Amino acid sequence: MFNRFAFRSRILAACVIGAVLLLITPFPEFAHARSTAPEANASLVGFVYAEDMKTPVVSAVVKIRDLRTAREYVSPPTDANGMYKITGINEGRYVLGVTTPAGDFNFNYFMSLKGKEIAKLSVALSPKGQTSGQDEGSKKFFKANWAGIVVLAGLVGAVLYNVFEENGGAKSRETSPIR
Repeated sequence: MFNRFAFRSRILAACVIGAVLLLITPFPEFAHARSTAPEANASLVGFVYAEDMKTPVVSAVVKIRDLRTAREYVSPPTDANGMYKITGINEGRYVLGVTTPAGDFNFNYFMSLKGKEIAKLSVALSPKGQTSGQDEGSKKFFKANWAGIVVLAGLVGAVLYNVFEENGGAKSRETSPIR
């Protein structure tokens, strides 16, 4: 009697199927919502030196930018020893830049900061890292651009193919053990 009644009711069958699906379907968003939130306890400390790596740079401002959210953290100006400190940083990957009275310096590498970590990073400023108001794209050579590399590789491949095809293509077809 129970079997006939239970499985004839479509509403009851839908509820049972829905309950089973809810039990077996994982929801990582709910289970890890608290643990995936970035912690704002990281700090970055260090020194800013001139190109000779000995002279401290006074009044430099160190800036880091989160690659995921584009949020920027800025240090107070460096002291007489060139020391800076940035606190309250969220966990993530960052790019570093330094602003001085002599100009802006950008670094072409990324750093990762973990929550509740005190990272130490000292930098030396080089004129090669200094940026001006010019467009960075106009400074790049054709071979330094990814599209330029692809075009060059294609051209080299086409030239090599034509050279080997003209010199030994017909002969290699005749002497091939497969053909």
